[in-house]
Amino acid sequence: MKIKQIVFLLVIIPFLGFGQIDIESNFYTEPISFKVTKNLKKDFNVDALFETDDSEELQKAIDCISKKGGGKLIIPKGNYSFTDIVLKSNVHIEIDSDAVIRPFKRSNSKNYFIFLLSSDTKEPIENVSVVGLDGQFIIDLSHTEHKRVRCFSIRNIHNFKLSNFKIIDNYTLFASLEFLPLEIKKEDKLFSSKNGLIKNIDGLGIADYGYGLVQVRTGKNILFQNLSGIGGTTLRLEGHLKELRAIGGKDNMENIIGRNIRCKKGNAALMLSPHYIYNGLVDIRDITAIGCGFAVRIDSGFANKDEKKIGLKPGYFSPESVVSNVKATFASSEAQIKPKHYKFMPCNLRSEIHKTPITPFPHGDSYNGPSIAAVVYNPNYKINFSKKEVVLAEGFQDNQVVVTSKGTIKDSDCP
Repeated sequence: MKIKQIVFLLVIIPFLGFGQIDIESNFYTEPISFKVTKNLKKDFNVDALFETDDSEELQKAIDCISKKGGGKLIIPKGNYSFTDIVLKSNVHIEIDSDAVIRPFKRSNSKNYFIFLLSSDTKEPIENVSVVGLDGQFIIDLSHTEHKRVRCFSIRNIHNFKLSNFKIIDNYTLFASLEFLPLEIKKEDKLFSSKNGLIKNIDGLGIADYGYGLVQVRTGKNILFQNLSGIGGTTLRLEGHLKELRAIGGKDNMENIIGRNIRCKKGNAALMLSPHYIYNGLVDIRDITAIGCGFAVRIDSGFANKDEKKIGLKPGYFSPESVVSNVKATFASSEAQIKPKHYKFMPCNLRSEIHKTPITPFPHGDSYNGPSIAAVVYNPNYKINFSKKEVVLAEGFQDNQVVVTSKGTIKDSDCP
């Protein structure tokens, strides 16, 4: 048996024969005990009001626990404003389900984040979690004037868990959780995250077409479980960045597992777009879309002019990759779609596309309109997917279950 096949079986077997805890332990190791436990309100005098910037106090609490060798920080119920919080190794944050977090107002329009999960050196931070306690806490982005915000910027961290929260979006510019590489100028490589568990997260409000709940540009051995999004793409596996050109298009995403990925009134529940990156195994199952452009987008790899000049070629995902158990429900006007995909839409539906773009961003040429298909399958590489994996295509015409470039329809072909 080939080495790649052995690795594939080692990944898949736990999902077939063992319980939930066993599955998760393949990706994240829970702390056995805590050296110290602190409470943000009681121990650091935070008033829990939106009007107060609590960022400095939260950072002090994290730094304090880190210096003591690690431990747990409890954030009790209340209203909080945090911005640009840097997490540290061995710090585990538990947030009450009645807590609401907002980014604090800013005086400029630069990119920013609420939480950063990364070191600034080649040595990663390790053993970190941010979880909702006894339910889902809320991150509310609907009141921020500056849309260039990420809830979690995830760059160079090993062994981490993010779970049990809701994000109220309002057409922010980036994915709420974004996996990015860490570039260090003096080093000859990029650094990224591995061994993570992302679960029980719901995107509410409306996300922009161009992004959505999660975007993975790079990462290894990460489980995404029970994710839902309204608008945008719930789980976007798309690895292009100028920084990634430095690695020659190799060694980017590997062993990315997804289970129960859902989309409503968006672009797609799942998107695979390798650009010029040669990716390893991804295994995404139980995918549901209600009123989205697609349940699944499987796009071709490609290299643009600049990338071709430095020798990069169209990328792919490993042929052992899996996409299965897809469910899609048609809606006539709620999906987020772009003109580049109209060619897959039947002529009789095109009059239902709204005339006004959804958002004013540079990629804002997206419109509300009819769902296009359950799956758009357009790769120039092979993965384990076939039409039989679409187990529900409610309301779609027969030729709109799986669409490919061979079945496109020009505007001139429509009466």
